Amino acid sequence: MSTMLAAVFEGNGVLNVKEVPKPQIMHPDDVLIKVGAASICGSDLHVLHVPPGQYAKPGVILGHEYFGYVEEVGEAVTRFHHGDKVVVDNIMKCHTCEYCTTGMDNLCPDAVIYGQQLDGGFAQYCVVKASQLMSMPESVPSYLAAQTEPLSCVMNGMKKINPTPADHVVIFGMGPIGLTFVRVMKLYGVKHLAVCEMSESRRKKALDCGADLAIDPSAEDVAEVLHKAWGDTCDIVVDAVGAGAVFSQAVHLLKCGGRLLIFGQNANAMSQVPPAVIVRNELTVMGTYCAHHTFPIAIQLLQNPELGLEKIISHKMDLKDIKYGIELLNAQQASRVIVYPNGVD
Repeated sequence: MSTMLAAVFEGNGVLNVKEVPKPQIMHPDDVLIKVGAASICGSDLHVLHVPPGQYAKPGVILGHEYFGYVEEVGEAVTRFHHGDKVVVDNIMKCHTCEYCTTGMDNLCPDAVIYGQQLDGGFAQYCVVKASQLMSMPESVPSYLAAQTEPLSCVMNGMKKINPTPADHVVIFGMGPIGLTFVRVMKLYGVKHLAVCEMSESRRKKALDCGADLAIDPSAEDVAEVLHKAWGDTCDIVVDAVGAGAVFSQAVHLLKCGGRLLIFGQNANAMSQVPPAVIVRNELTVMGTYCAHHTFPIAIQLLQNPELGLEKIISHKMDLKDIKYGIELLNAQQASRVIVYPNGVD
């Protein structure tokens, strides 16, 4: 049996890169793909935290943000052929529950996730159901194609808050998702965009990516800085951290009628928020999660050079070096890390 290199989650914060059996087509609707590139997500960091902030099945190959090339297809697959460039929708839904049948399939309680419960993209090869694949134009370079899934998640959130160029927007957290929000907000024409980030290097990265104002919330009074810069606070806050403390701070930064979008998720985080502030100021608080319907939007945006997602990439590396990439992200010394299981192109 042939083998391949893969990054396997072995429980209790342990990730090991090792040789494992190469997966095989087992069902008529299976597709074997050769992974082109994958990006490391904050969710991967949460999985590897002790205690974990998100669940992954021990023994699974991590990696849920990835694309690849069709290597082989099952006998029932007619939509894809050898060599096709494809991106993976990593959440496989049941298609029968209340949420799946009412347009909210991204919230399916019985969904299983490639890279958390099913083997994912931190490997040279991966078997995926044909229904989870979408075509990716050849013109999109690998380092952008690997960011389709996180961009689709961001776009689901953007559809909820619907920012306009006149809105004053604050984004907390300048990790990969926060920086993606920065680039999308600028593409939307947002002219007043502030970021809150304790890391100096990440604040600089945010400014390089188009943010108009970068604030250190551990050393500065955010509301005071905003008043000096804008004469007011803000219309929209995006929490790309999910650590809990941002929620309680954000509701006090919003104007009446403001919108708060919570993107970051950490199962161990807690918040204390006075409900009266939300009621008295008629605030709208929204969560956002991965969505299948925004994948085509993300694929389209990746073909627009004005999006400029290449600006957020800090590192490209071989799969054998993935633990170093995770260390960099945990130390906030990286922004977006792209991993190449079959060699950097």
